[in-house]
Amino acid sequence: MTMDLNQLKQVVFEKGRALGFAEMEIYYQADRASTVRIFKGDIDAFNIVERAGVSFRGEYQGTMGTAFTEKLDEESIVRMLQAAKENAEVTQSEEKAELFAGSEQYQEVRECSDELYNTDAATLIQTALEMEAAGLAADPRIELLNSCSVVNTNSEVMIVNTKGLDCSTASTMAVCQVSALAKDGDEVATAYDNAYSVTSIADLDVKAFGERVGRDAAAKLGAQTIESDNYEIIFRNNAIATLLHTYSSIFSGSNADKGLSVLQGRLGEAVAGSNITMIDDAQFPGAPGNTPFDSEGVATGRTEVIKDGKLVSYLHNLKSAKKAGVASTGNAFKAGYRGDLTTLPNNLFIEPGSQSLDELIAGTKRGIMIIEMQGLHAGTDQISGDFSLAALGHYIEDGKIVRPVNQITVSGNFIKMLQDVEAVGSDLRFQGTGRGACGAPSLKIKSLTISGK
Repeated sequence: MTMDLNQLKQVVFEKGRALGFAEMEIYYQADRASTVRIFKGDIDAFNIVERAGVSFRGEYQGTMGTAFTEKLDEESIVRMLQAAKENAEVTQSEEKAELFAGSEQYQEVRECSDELYNTDAATLIQTALEMEAAGLAADPRIELLNSCSVVNTNSEVMIVNTKGLDCSTASTMAVCQVSALAKDGDEVATAYDNAYSVTSIADLDVKAFGERVGRDAAAKLGAQTIESDNYEIIFRNNAIATLLHTYSSIFSGSNADKGLSVLQGRLGEAVAGSNITMIDDAQFPGAPGNTPFDSEGVATGRTEVIKDGKLVSYLHNLKSAKKAGVASTGNAFKAGYRGDLTTLPNNLFIEPGSQSLDELIAGTKRGIMIIEMQGLHAGTDQISGDFSLAALGHYIEDGKIVRPVNQITVSGNFIKMLQDVEAVGSDLRFQGTGRGACGAPSLKIKSLTISGK
């Protein structure tokens, strides 16, 4: 018989002690996702996926053993504990893993939205239909929305151990996704985007969202390449947030220590322009990665990573923080109960400035606004900071958008680019739908190399 969480704690710790475990910890996570996908006015798919399970860490004769189970009955718990004991017996490690006893105080930063939690299938279907209709109506050249879906998720996490740690949280999120295809004669252009809400389906404003993606696709029609040269560059908020997400691992204290980051040994140095402040904040209102504690049970908060251009902190879990002689920043992460422990931002973002995107465009003499990049993982280097990426955008002349541009490659160095930010937009936007999300406003860069024709 499946047991509730209170029974789970009691049974695991009682039977674990009987097997010889000294200190023990359980990490429980349950996720539920309802997805509806619409195609040409019909329901293309509707499914509900539920996953739950628990992982166990226990100190046995001085060594930490681990195991997990997806079944919460007594027989499965006993098998999990036996597997963890066997794991400890064969594990050879000079470094002793320690369990965390808990932070002094936790702040609940994202309460579970009853409205989202109780959203029914009919509402999700109607929402997706409205979004598809809005996307198709955005421009007469929109041929179809080859992807149109709404996903409603609920998640619960609990971490408890024998050293006193006992914390839990629940969260909700709705995500809409659209891919629009525009056609003019033989020419085809596509655009994709997603949006999220942690409170309400209505907050998604799917009609406006569908229209925006449709317009983005239509605006790419007629695109041509451009002469190779150095140009003023505007990264639209979605594009720079995506690039920041790709480079987010360079802020990991563990990666910096291992030499896997361009920021190794640069703490205290100016690594960006004085107009750049970068923050990781797990309590940012409405952000997608909010959480009161990380995957080790450490209370989360607000960490200034870059302050007025200077690198002032890496992001740490307990292990990397101990090695660096500092406190954990609450950035330990595991992707579910079966995941390995790593370091990840919660909500890492560049603090917005005061200029609108229109003002950034108006202040550009001869440049390109980049709205999309491709090949982000193959075309970026975390150790050198160099990047070379296929891009799409719009050519700007004398402060006005002239035409769409494609078949170009934008090249540079991520750190050098942050040092060359000429203006910071006010339009902060997050990319991502959970912990690890990154946000940025549109940025204007003095100059980057564009390879075209």
